[in-house]
Amino acid sequence: MTEVELKLLVAPQELGAIFDLDPVKRRARAPREEKRLVSVYYDTPREDLRAHRMALRLRQDGSRWVQTFKDGGSVSAGLHQREELEWQVPGRRLDLAALGATPHAALFAKRRVGAALRPAFTTRFTRIAQELQFDDGTTAQLCADSGMIRAGARREAVSEIEIELVRGNPQRLFELAHELADKVAFRLGHLSKAERGYALSSGEAARPHKARPIEIEPALPAREALARIGMAALFQVQANGEGFLGGADPEFLHQMRVGLRRLRVALTMPEEAGWREMLAPLVAEMRWLAQALGPARNWDVYLTEILPPLARHFGGSPALALFRSRCRRLRRRYLDAARAAVLSPRYSKLLLDLGALLAGDTWPGVPEASAAEFAQTVIARRDRKLRRRLESLVHAGPAERHRARIAAKKLRYCAEFFASLYARRKVRRYVGALSALQDALGAINDAQAGAHMCDEAAGGARTRADPRIVGMVLGWMAANEARAIASLAHLREDFVRQKLFWD
Repeated sequence: MTEVELKLLVAPQELGAIFDLDPVKRRARAPREEKRLVSVYYDTPREDLRAHRMALRLRQDGSRWVQTFKDGGSVSAGLHQREELEWQVPGRRLDLAALGATPHAALFAKRRVGAALRPAFTTRFTRIAQELQFDDGTTAQLCADSGMIRAGARREAVSEIEIELVRGNPQRLFELAHELADKVAFRLGHLSKAERGYALSSGEAARPHKARPIEIEPALPAREALARIGMAALFQVQANGEGFLGGADPEFLHQMRVGLRRLRVALTMPEEAGWREMLAPLVAEMRWLAQALGPARNWDVYLTEILPPLARHFGGSPALALFRSRCRRLRRRYLDAARAAVLSPRYSKLLLDLGALLAGDTWPGVPEASAAEFAQTVIARRDRKLRRRLESLVHAGPAERHRARIAAKKLRYCAEFFASLYARRKVRRYVGALSALQDALGAINDAQAGAHMCDEAAGGARTRADPRIVGMVLGWMAANEARAIASLAHLREDFVRQKLFWD
């Protein structure tokens, strides 16, 4: 069967109060149950199951032992979906014969897998469970889990809510979570207990999530292709958002913003009025989030890409060191504001609303076409828009170049979304030329934004920055901008000559 559940990360002191909140109480249909659950997760020393995105566990539930096998799956806005098989077993011993009856029998038949399975980590937690029923007949189980994940000497606390769909419409899970967001603080969880256990066992730090190729079948309905693309982008936002809160690597924030831009481009591919009208409130909220994250990312780029070459070239100038110190203070201020936005209920509600949209079946105005037909229409339209903007690019002003940069970015994302539908070599050549043009336009934009940031860093203190340093920084960025502008004619011609891979 397919397991569908929404995971919410809640502070331990608020976990038990969930069941007394009105959104839960009015849907409760049976007395709560409390259990003590112990689960042992198995894998080979080489982590073959993890490599295949599988999880295998034995769970003790009272006097019963249950063997569970989970296969693949996806997560978007906290909604986890994966295939799950269960067998009751006599005791704490794996039933390899049952695994041999799964579609992955060949994997478990390998000696280095089936015979090498060993305990990898353990979860021990108390679960309080409540059955829920919604007005449309959808049923779900609300579980509050409190305990610990253990891997050798390492420990990690568990304090989370799982809303698991039993039968019906998964949108009801998002609706319940949205109501809870007004009453209790939580973050959407993108990692299962198994994924957290593996990370704990290996001791590996979280890494930024870049956009991954999306497999789209030509005959897939356009709305399903759009949902698949949107869920991948939403996962990129959420996963990097968690990394941004928990780490210092600026790449988390960068990839979070990339995921957000990809999501906005994906959702605005259909141009029908009904779809755009329904989408308008979500687009406004995504714009709020982009504006909350943008300044912090701009200062990351300024401090890690623009100023370091300048510092290496001019060496230990005390005035330059002071200027960089002011820039770091500004970055900290904007990072604090960005983290506050990601920790806010407004952010959680946005993820829930986006998840509900992508998991639902209400798509007004989205064309009744195949993915292949939809892709061709979208990419061709984006390509025409960019080519029109490129006609006067070399002599264009900043506003026109900015619009061309945005058009190039949107076209690139659309080409990448549907790349699996076309010959890989042709797509790679086209996207490569497009990316080179986009990079040059991005360098020009960075230089212009950097000039405004230079003014902010120079004038915000009690004593203004040394004007010679300000002039040196501005001159350095102007030189970078001039080189990028000089490359535009060649890059434009290279792109214009590319064959239209979708024809």
